[in-house]
Amino acid sequence: MKIKTKKQLNLPQLIEWAWDNPKSSRNKRFVSENKEFPYVNQYVIFNEVGYAEIENSYCYGRNDLFTVEVEEEITEDTVIPKLVVNHRDTGFTLYENDYINNEFPLDSVQAFYILNTDKTMTLIWRDGRLIE
Repeated sequence: MKIKTKKQLNLPQLIEWAWDNPKSSRNKRFVSENKEFPYVNQYVIFNEVGYAEIENSYCYGRNDLFTVEVEEEITEDTVIPKLVVNHRDTGFTLYENDYINNEFPLDSVQAFYILNTDKTMTLIWRDGRLIE
């Protein structure tokens, strides 16, 4: 199963990600989420050939983070930052940085979900297998 997630990257990580993912980064603007200087346009654009264009005089630091959307393959061994388990007997339980194959008694589990940052959940496992 593949899902799309959002990740926050610093400037060196953003540049490396953009070079590794040309289809996802070309001709796109990535805005820094650093709130220390909210009046300054803090962005990086990757042009059509993949070069990073920084079009202002702002100096980027460690606190400048950029959000990118990545598609990743989920397996039963993938560590999920916020894993919600729907137990047949006891209802829902939230686990942090856990994975499906972590000794959960699967016969007592109805489903596994990812808790998204916007508080919605994505179903990733039910009926004894990953969702297609």
